[in-house]
This record gives sequence, structure tokens and C-alpha cells, in this order.
Amino acid sequence: MNRSLILLCAACLVAAGNGNSPAQTYPAKEPLRISVDIARFRGADDSTSLVEFHYSINRDGLTFQRDSAGWSGAADLVLTGRIGDSLAFGDRWLVPARIPDTAAVSRGMNLVGVYPVHLRAGEYVVKLLGRDRQASGRRDSISVRMPVAPPPTDRVAMSDIEFAAAIRTGGKESPFYKNTLDVIPNVGGLYSESQMCYFYLEAYNLLLGEDRSDLTMRTSVFDAVGKEIIAHERQKKRSGESAVLVDQVAANRFKSGTYSLVVALLDTTKHPLAQSSRKFYVFNPTLGVDSTLLSLGSSLPMAAYGSMEEQELDRDFKWSRYELSDAELNQYKQLSGMEVKRKFLSDVWRRRPPGARDLYMARVAHANENFGMLGREGYRTDRGRVYIVYGPPDDIERHPNESDTKPYEIWTFNNIQGGVEFDFLQRIQGADYELVNSTHRNELHDANWMQYAQQSN
Repeated sequence: MNRSLILLCAACLVAAGNGNSPAQTYPAKEPLRISVDIARFRGADDSTSLVEFHYSINRDGLTFQRDSAGWSGAADLVLTGRIGDSLAFGDRWLVPARIPDTAAVSRGMNLVGVYPVHLRAGEYVVKLLGRDRQASGRRDSISVRMPVAPPPTDRVAMSDIEFAAAIRTGGKESPFYKNTLDVIPNVGGLYSESQMCYFYLEAYNLLLGEDRSDLTMRTSVFDAVGKEIIAHERQKKRSGESAVLVDQVAANRFKSGTYSLVVALLDTTKHPLAQSSRKFYVFNPTLGVDSTLLSLGSSLPMAAYGSMEEQELDRDFKWSRYELSDAELNQYKQLSGMEVKRKFLSDVWRRRPPGARDLYMARVAHANENFGMLGREGYRTDRGRVYIVYGPPDDIERHPNESDTKPYEIWTFNNIQGGVEFDFLQRIQGADYELVNSTHRNELHDANWMQYAQQSN
């Protein structure tokens, strides 16, 4: 990752903002949304893996300030990886954004980047936290579990598949450069009907043994119920110990829905030596929704959804964001029409234990009633999210009016991981409380959080 370029641009943003008159501000138009994908490749030696974190940030979720060259903004990102209670890696950087005029914000572009790190084998919990640099109360975060194991050395092996928006011949100055190519990530693997679905992966240990005959690279696409709908093959020479595998499929061949891409290497007898797979998503209003997606699960909607209009269904979907998987979130965004959405949400909750939706929505109602702030619904605040995900705390220690500290709260949960706490701080008077520290292994951790609470003299 070309970190020096990003930090230099960030410094320019700071300099541009220093003036004698207040800078003109263009507020964010959407909630800040952070997305991340992970691709694992062979590392520098047999004991490590090169892990690439591909991230995207919606540009219309950032606040921009006017300067002499136009408008500038930035996202402040913090990435941490833990094994158990130990911090394995961590970093923080700025992702700058510059636009010539405010009309460019509405054109829907995302800021995309990659962060590579070499890791040893282990079970990691990774968290990416993003803040709007011009309005730090605007934030989003993602936490995922990530197993890391170096590829085997005694047989042909393959890396993860990386979906890309574009793959082209590149130069080493690009942050997306690898093996002579610029691989621009498609974070989330969502393609529209006008896009090509590009993908990149690597194969290893191709010269083991005496066989030097050509390999066959087989690319297959399966629909939501596992039916193969596309397959093609091409020859791949064993010209080296490892190889880059690149190909593409046209998204306009698929209806809106969820698909699985499977890439396999076959020997001369068509026996598979190794394979790698990954899900991707297509939004294609011209061909409509894949019928296999609609056929999954029960045919009747849950009673809770039977009378909901589309606006209410969309609201229910937004409230459910902490319960839904990334795949479920992406699938819903491709749907259109009340009946389809009713059925989809019904199927989502039927896959959960009985009563899960009632309990979850009761927590959402409490969060919206008690934690809303400045027009922001309570479920979108840090306290609201923690309440919805973990339930009512066993104890809340409130410090609203201390003379030497800013207002803060300490929430304690006695029955989670042997007892955990969440620390919330009101950084700015009258603003919302932000999560600044937690002892929960999957949450933001900062042992020095109390220093931010100290009142400046």
C-alpha cells in the first residue's frame, strides 16, 4: 500500500484548511458506510500468508470543506487484528477525497483501497473503524473473524479469489499493483448489468513431481441453489512454480441474485488438483430477479410483514442491519417490490431461532426511544448498536457532570466473555456518546481512553 502518498495527501488537506476565515462546509448526504473484503495469498515464506484487506468508503458519506482547489474531505481509518486478548497488528491512516464541485458527490463513487499485511497462522478477529475526518461523530465499523493458514506445500494450492472492478497492466507506483497487474478491487463483489466480473487469484506448487503437462483452468458459476449455469475451460501451461490466474464473466448474463464462482485446476485426466470459490452478487433490472432466490424457504410471509408497505419493509431492513450477514444485506438491496421483500425478510428471520425477531425489534425500539440524537435514530448510535447486539447491560455507571472530565458512561455485561465493559464518551458538549473502548475481544479497544475524557484547562 502506498501509505506515503496517502499521508502526504492528508497533510495537504490539513494545510488547505488553515486559514483566517472559517472554511465553507458541505455536509455528508448519506450515513458513512465502510465495506471490507479479505483475500489471502502465499506470504514471503512457508510460515506466513499475505493478507490483503480491500476496503471501500462511500464518498457521499463524507463531509467536505472548500479550499483553493475545490472541495476536500477524508476518512480516518483504524485497522486492528487480535488473537484472543493480544493485539497482533494495528494501523491508522487517512484516505483523502477531493472533488471539483459538490455536484460530484451525488455521482455515487466509492473510495477504494488496499491494506496488505504478512501474518502467521492463527484465528484473528479483525476490526476496521472509519470516521469522517471533518465530523468525527460520523462513523462506521466492521468486525470479522479471519482464520489464516499458509497454503500447503505438498500439493497444488490456490489463493482466495479477489473480485475486481478492473484488471489491467500496471506499474509499481500503484497501490493495487501485483505481478505486473493493477487489480482494482470490487469490494463486496456486487456487479451491475453493465459491468464485467473480473477476478484474480494465484496458484502454487505447480512443479511438484515429474508431471509438466498443461493444466486446465475451469471457471464455473453456480446459482443460489447450486445449479451450474456457466462453465468454460482454457489451457494453462506449467511455466513456473506459481501462476497468476485472471479471467472475467459478463454480469449481463445473469439475473439479479446471488452466485458462486468456482475456479479449479485440472490435470490431463480432468481430475481437480485444487480449487477456490467465492460468492458474488448481480443487480440486473433488465433480466429481473433470479427465480431460485425467490424459491428458497417458505412461500408465505411472516405475519409481521404481511401488511407492511415497501417503505416499512425498507425501514425494517435498515433496523435489522446488525443481525443480517453481508450476503443478506447485499441480496436485499437488489430486490424490488413488496412481495419479494416481504418473502425475503420472512425467510431471513425463519432461519433464526423462534422469537429472535421479536427480541431483536424490542431492542431496536428501546434504542430508538432512548439513544436518538440530533435527528439520528437511536439504532444508528454507538450505544444503540451495543444495546441491540448485546442486550441490556447489567450495570450502567453514568458520569454526566464531573468537574474534571467530559460526560461518559461505563456499561457492564457480566455474562459475556466472563464479564466485559463498554466505555462511551461525549467528546463534544451536546453531541452523542461515542464508543471509545471495550474489553470485548471483537470491539474497539483503547486502554488509554480516559485521557480523551479529561477536560482541557
